[in-house]
Amino acid sequence: MQRTRRALLGVGAALAGTAGCLGVEGVEYPDAAAGAGAPGDEGDPDGDPPEDGPPDDPPEQTDGDPPDANAALAAATRAVVDDAVWFATEYPAAVATYRDAIADAVATVWSVRATVDEEAAIESEQVDAVAAAGETAADRAAEALEPHFSPGPRIRARVERHVGVLREFAPRNDVDRALEELDRMRRDLASVGTSIYVEEEFSRDPIYNRLFRRLLAPLPPEDPERGRVTGGTLVELAVASRDFSTFAHRPYDRDGVDRDRIPRIYGDAFDSERQRELRARLGPIPQSEDRVEELFVAYARRPPLGTRQREAFEGWPRELDGVPVHVQRYPDAETAEARLSTALDEGATEGRAPVDPEATLAGSDFSGNASEGGNATDADGGTDDGPTAWHRFYHREAEGERYGFDEHAGVQYGYLVRAGEFLLATGFSGDAWEERTGWHGRLRHGWVTGA
Repeated sequence: MQRTRRALLGVGAALAGTAGCLGVEGVEYPDAAAGAGAPGDEGDPDGDPPEDGPPDDPPEQTDGDPPDANAALAAATRAVVDDAVWFATEYPAAVATYRDAIADAVATVWSVRATVDEEAAIESEQVDAVAAAGETAADRAAEALEPHFSPGPRIRARVERHVGVLREFAPRNDVDRALEELDRMRRDLASVGTSIYVEEEFSRDPIYNRLFRRLLAPLPPEDPERGRVTGGTLVELAVASRDFSTFAHRPYDRDGVDRDRIPRIYGDAFDSERQRELRARLGPIPQSEDRVEELFVAYARRPPLGTRQREAFEGWPRELDGVPVHVQRYPDAETAEARLSTALDEGATEGRAPVDPEATLAGSDFSGNASEGGNATDADGGTDDGPTAWHRFYHREAEGERYGFDEHAGVQYGYLVRAGEFLLATGFSGDAWEERTGWHGRLRHGWVTGA
């Protein structure tokens, strides 16, 4: 029986560890004969067909994958990239609009309060005015920040609470009580317009809104494992095409614990030097011609709170040993396919396999090829019942990394796939696929392994 993703999480965790792909840790040298599928097994795209023969109508041969290949992975990647670009480009203006909306509502409440105080009377029309100001603020805030954040209901709840009191006391012309409630309303609204409130509730450093959930898409919200995954994962995100980088993780409870116990991460997420290093490892894969966006994502363990000051993490992002993913977006699937072909021509491939630790455990040999009982790779590069199959790609780089023999060209092994208008690459290392297992680290929880 095929084991489920949930059932394998514990086994995957035991194998995967948290070693990053930029190094050569976590290497294993398995017995090639142990559990290895022979050429021609059902899951080997380059082997012989199964014994029951080919289908009556074999798929038409094309020069590349069809435009809709790997549609599920493309949709998940599109959601991640769209949200990341929004944070890089539209977030500042959206936050400014939100704060302006709150400030205008506060000004209206202040003006009505001054009039009530001066005239020693409150009219129902004045209550309507502050109610309308609050509704306008909620609408403007929602238009600016939704669906990334949900400020509308919060603003409406605050406004309605105060308006309800004013509607109760205005018919009595209880001016003192009305002035008191208008002051409360003004302070309450002003409190949600401060920079501190915005940084905490609508944060982009760290991000922990729906983009964070999309980055961890394989586990649905109702899965009981999700709390452990979201609480234990830190994602570095860089939109290189927009010169923007940040972290995505659940925030630490800075009010509930001693500040010395909170981990400290210095510097920027996936800084330019690390981007340069990963591009070098990827070799011909980065294809800038016609490229619309370029993203770097790294999955790492979220440093836990220290029990004492000396035990709290204090260091740079690279010390988190994150597992990186490189994403390129092109205008359309056809352009992405052309860029994929260019990259493949400059390297070499050995079949396709899922980038999924559980697929390996559930029926693959150490090389990543599906073995008996595993999922078969179809003509479009996907699988009939499982995650997307990636090209096992390798290329030679300028210098080696093994044993200090830098005079010899090194070979970088990794995984590459096109999904819609995207090219994705991950898992690049000087260690061949068959000589390392459990390299996935926290990537096992990433969107790339779930589609």
